[in-house]
Amino acid sequence: MFFQVLSSILFLPFLVMSMIIAQVHLEGYWDSKITKWRGRQWSVFYIIFLYIVQEICIMELTLLNLNIMAFIYVIPITMILRNKHQIWWGLCALTPVLAWILDAYLKRYHFINLGATLLQLALIGLVCWSVLHNKRLSYYYKYTIALYSNCFIHMLRLYLEHQLQLDFTVSILAGNFFIIIAENSRMYYEQKQKEEIEKLHYESVRDDLTGLLNYRAFDEEMQGLSKDESNMPIFIAVLDIDHFKQVNDTYGHLNGNTVLSTFSKKLKLDIHHNFDPHCAVYRFGGEEFTILIKAKDNTKIIKILDSINKYYSKHPVIADEGQKIFFSFSGGLTEYHNNEKFTKTLKRADELVYQAKKTGRAKILIG
Repeated sequence: MFFQVLSSILFLPFLVMSMIIAQVHLEGYWDSKITKWRGRQWSVFYIIFLYIVQEICIMELTLLNLNIMAFIYVIPITMILRNKHQIWWGLCALTPVLAWILDAYLKRYHFINLGATLLQLALIGLVCWSVLHNKRLSYYYKYTIALYSNCFIHMLRLYLEHQLQLDFTVSILAGNFFIIIAENSRMYYEQKQKEEIEKLHYESVRDDLTGLLNYRAFDEEMQGLSKDESNMPIFIAVLDIDHFKQVNDTYGHLNGNTVLSTFSKKLKLDIHHNFDPHCAVYRFGGEEFTILIKAKDNTKIIKILDSINKYYSKHPVIADEGQKIFFSFSGGLTEYHNNEKFTKTLKRADELVYQAKKTGRAKILIG
């Protein structure tokens, strides 16, 4: 019995964690790679098949050697608390059925107690649902509460059935303790990796100087909007600061950068204040900025851009040595037409900017 208990404390947690990691990776592949309906059907099949194989392996150890069922609920509890796919609630309900089938096949009939099993399953489901919907608890506390609740529920069943023994208690509590430590460590590193990926993506779609979105972000947004089925009109404006080369030549590139960063903050603030969340402001490079806005019409957009132009005609950017830098910008505003390539819309706005510069600058042309 000593070696059986030792295997449940050391080997079984390692086995269960390996199975959890396998399911997590399969789940991640499902979420990131598979978009077609038929592909998702096969993914569900693989998850169910893998789970059944995993549970049979765990049952071979727990049912045959220790007569305890607490470990067989660990995988579905873990996956339920990840709160990704509802399929795990069904697989949790399927778990005792697998135990009954295996028990009946081996002609042991230790666990074919329908009332006790249904009550145990209902209590486990209630605990999982309760901690899952508690927003104040971290994943660590949710997981610890859920797994130890599972342990105590099963020990209560063993006690009522006069089968609870000291070695069972040690096996259940110690084994689940190691699983909790391992899973929370795995979850911690998974979260850190996710944050690192999000940070890298954030930096990859941002302009270093101004913090605005860059062309890569614009391209990603365009791909999303091409699938947008809403009927709200989409407007694209291209803005270009007038005589910016002269600003650089006169005041230096550092002060030129100050103009760009100051202008970008004002532009982003005013646009987002009036159109958020249906807007985005981009800098593709140099002194060129692009705005994407969903609005009923372009009247308000023109009004906001004109007000920004007037603002910088009266409120100059102060250079390092105290010089006042007045500037203006020219722009082109156009509406995206259905089934049109966004590059064509952007080109049309660019042409309007060119016309605005040819006809006096400091104005917004519409086309």
